[in-house]
Amino acid sequence: MKTRLTSNLLFGLAAASILAVPAIAQEAEAASKGPEVKFSGEVEFDAYTGDVVNEDIKSHSYESTFDLNVDVKFNEKWSASVQLEADGKTTDPKAIYNGAFVQYTHSDKFAVKFGDLTFSEGAFLNFYDYDDPADNAAGMAEHDIRGFEIDYDGLVFGLGFGRGGNDNPDSCPEDEECVGYAYDLHLAYELGLGDQVLRPFVDYKSYQEAKHNEFHAGLDANLKADVFTFHFVYGLHMDNLGEDTPKATHAFLAEPAVELGKVNIKGSVFFAIIDKDDPTDHGEEIPEYFFAYGEPSVKINDVIALGLPLEYHTNTTDKDEDVSVFNIGLRAYFTPIEGLDVTGFAKVNIPVGDDADDAGLKLGLETVFAF
Repeated sequence: MKTRLTSNLLFGLAAASILAVPAIAQEAEAASKGPEVKFSGEVEFDAYTGDVVNEDIKSHSYESTFDLNVDVKFNEKWSASVQLEADGKTTDPKAIYNGAFVQYTHSDKFAVKFGDLTFSEGAFLNFYDYDDPADNAAGMAEHDIRGFEIDYDGLVFGLGFGRGGNDNPDSCPEDEECVGYAYDLHLAYELGLGDQVLRPFVDYKSYQEAKHNEFHAGLDANLKADVFTFHFVYGLHMDNLGEDTPKATHAFLAEPAVELGKVNIKGSVFFAIIDKDDPTDHGEEIPEYFFAYGEPSVKINDVIALGLPLEYHTNTTDKDEDVSVFNIGLRAYFTPIEGLDVTGFAKVNIPVGDDADDAGLKLGLETVFAF
């Protein structure tokens, strides 16, 4: 009896060992493969003419952008990312390191990042010329830091040293070194109420001197009702906190859109209250104090759509300058496959202000593909 039990026991252990071999082999194979690596990115190459009506010698210009993202997944909790970027008004911009970070994801509601991070708020979504938050934003154009970010159930908290252009003030007193002292604190909360999203934000950047600091605050709201969407931004922009000058800027952006079958209508209206005598210097962030844009478009089929943009631009942040223009044109959208977009346009500039350029015609072709 003991012999039979012993034989059965040995047989069972042997069978279990044999069955366990494939599972162990699979685990070993998975471990030997190492981290999962994913490549993604976007390429854009554009060509534009100058004024084909008034210029004696016809000119042209280019813009090129290349973004490459490498995402590494070590396991369910740990991941990392690195970005390379080339961007410029040329056909051969140089690729540079654009940041890297490591992320720990505890759950769907809690994650921590540390490394090179970027924050922006209140971007222009509808108007094609200002839709890059690296340059323009009603709330805050991109601020780059090297530090950490905590995301908890819609709350975003970031803190770190300024890097790149965010570590260098727009102006620096002569014979003074202003680089290498800035730190940046960012706080935002994304509140989702069904299809409605409200995002208040605050950003403070300091050079540890009263004359070198920067403050942004405001609200970014995305609202939706059936076929209607509405994007609203309020942005407060201040420099030199604690000083009497320069004066703060208040920026307002309203972007409605409606989609009715094959017909789409979108618009952008932007207005900034900028102190006349002592304004904050925004660089490219706020490109003009007022503009209005609307574009009805219609889908011809699944590949081609045509739009009629109507625009009014003041083209300045100084109300004493009278260089406003009205633009009207045609935009053609060609999307033969998901991830590839080609846009061609013709735009007539009609002077409105006394000091605006003469009426002219400009053409352009923009190609974007993502991978």
